Amino acid sequence: MAKDLIRAITHENYGKAESGLQKYYHKVEKVIYHTPREFTKESIEKGGVFNFASDEFMTQPDTSNGLPFIVGGISLVMIFALLIPTGEKWTIMPIIFLSVSSVSLIFCIIYYFTKPPKESILNRRDGLVTMEGALYQPNITMRFKNVIFCFSTGGENGLGAYKLEAIRPNNYTFAMFHASGKDCYYDMSFFTWYMDKNRPLPPGSAFDPFRQKDFERRKAEGFPRPLYMSNVPTPEANLEQQKERERFWKEEFVEKDGVLMRHFTSSGIDK
Repeated sequence: MAKDLIRAITHENYGKAESGLQKYYHKVEKVIYHTPREFTKESIEKGGVFNFASDEFMTQPDTSNGLPFIVGGISLVMIFALLIPTGEKWTIMPIIFLSVSSVSLIFCIIYYFTKPPKESILNRRDGLVTMEGALYQPNITMRFKNVIFCFSTGGENGLGAYKLEAIRPNNYTFAMFHASGKDCYYDMSFFTWYMDKNRPLPPGSAFDPFRQKDFERRKAEGFPRPLYMSNVPTPEANLEQQKERERFWKEEFVEKDGVLMRHFTSSGIDK
């Protein structure tokens, strides 16, 4: 499975737009803001949000069929509604709506049968993320640390707002990233925790078969310090492992002026 999920890097950064995008006011920083949703082994097997999970890779189901089904379905309903005999004389507006709906339906049918394979892969081992390309564009693979995440604004009524998205580097459109959290900050918490290979695996029985292997790897590496910030503790799976890690460093949270501050206490033998 591991070899099948390795993808070559397609983009290193965002080119000339990098500096501007880094200042995007909808940007969501890679931080573990909250304790995220726990994924069970059963939920992974059912293929809901994720359909594969290990200490090295996670994959999400192909969601690209959603566009042709939703847009195509709406277009088909519009066509039937417009073609229902009413006895009224046709004006320019019904003709325009019928034309647009017909073109949309035809496009959705063609796209459904000709769209390229879409992939969403978290490569924790190598620190890479593969996201779906827009429409006929190929998938994009970047280093997780270089991907710029943001939140959606939603409609005028706020519906669909605060969903986590990744900005694509080839055309600056948005790819949805979701882990079924309450909002973008819960989803970002999960992705950041999982992709920080210097931390234990996130909570949830889906990762229980891999915890010992992951612990031994980090131990052999000298328990390197985390790659990303966290607002919540991310302890080892059991007290014995926690004590062994704390021989190298201990992550503590101290409240100062009403703000929870994080710092590391070093044992003096960490690398």
